[in-house]
Amino acid sequence: ERKVVELDNLLKATEAIASTLQLDPLLDTIMERGMNVMDAEGCSVLLVDEKEKKLQFVAASGAKKEEVKKLSLNIGEGVAGWVAQNDQPLLIEDVSRDDRFSKRVDEILRQETKSLICVPLKVKDKIIGVMEVINKRGDRIFTQRDMVLFKPLSAQAAVAIERARLYEDLEDMYISTVKSLAAAIDAKDPYTRGHSERVMRFSLLIAKELGLDDKVRKNVQLCALLHDVGKIGVPISVLRKKDKLTDEDWKLIRRHPVLGAEIISPIRQLDELIPHVRHHHERYDGKGYPDNLKDDEIPLISRILAVADTFDALTSERPYRDGLSDKAALEEIEICKGTQLDPACADAFLAGYQKEFVIKEE
Repeated sequence: ERKVVELDNLLKATEAIASTLQLDPLLDTIMERGMNVMDAEGCSVLLVDEKEKKLQFVAASGAKKEEVKKLSLNIGEGVAGWVAQNDQPLLIEDVSRDDRFSKRVDEILRQETKSLICVPLKVKDKIIGVMEVINKRGDRIFTQRDMVLFKPLSAQAAVAIERARLYEDLEDMYISTVKSLAAAIDAKDPYTRGHSERVMRFSLLIAKELGLDDKVRKNVQLCALLHDVGKIGVPISVLRKKDKLTDEDWKLIRRHPVLGAEIISPIRQLDELIPHVRHHHERYDGKGYPDNLKDDEIPLISRILAVADTFDALTSERPYRDGLSDKAALEEIEICKGTQLDPACADAFLAGYQKEFVIKEE
């Protein structure tokens, strides 16, 4: 019966670890499942920092992430350093009798280690770090039976961590590419340089105040960066025009949300973003463009973008007018609630701005 319970816990742990792609949530899962499977008081993961040639703590149960990430060991230092250097697992029943144990970690993490198991994390014969559990619950000691259980769990953790890091690298490259594209669009008009980055910052502020989840926030970030991609199809002579825009000029400018949606439509990974880019110039009262949507007919991310875009437009210099002060622009956002702008998104922006930024009155 005990074997069945152990194997069941191990199976559930490996399934949970294998199903997580984001690194921080993955590390939290590894901590939780590691302690559960091993019936241990604590668990930690250290990864090799190739540049610094050190072992960097990335997670430790019971400790704050910020504190943990400040802690590192030299390769060879402490039990974890020895395991990484020698590529051998260690089971230590009483750390007070082992010279390899370093008290420095316990002092920093405010814990008392009595016994531990530490194993190397390996991917394709390369050591990427170590994983350890400390103190068997109930004042018991770890045994070789525990080591047999811990090895497959740590092997699954190693593969999952490496996959999550590769996924993170891919996402970073993806975001960097989108940012470069946004910068190229903004460069067409010297008066709006940095506009997409600022709209992204304001949009994420609104998303945070609204309590949106990480997936939606990621889409908010991408949509904000790409919302003006359709301006590629607007002549520079119109974008940089210093005189009053004609009706024909406005027709060209008002085409950019539709052009933007068309430009990103062939990219399968951006399918979700198409309606948000198309509708970021709709108005809450239905008097916007291109489709005269109103209220909740307008996608939420489009309504968020509309607030962020409006604030940046009001505070930016234009060939034909000076930008407003932050204070005046915030007052204008308040006035536009319920007509041009979604009241909930506008309120979220106003609340978030008060928390995050100093209001400029001039």
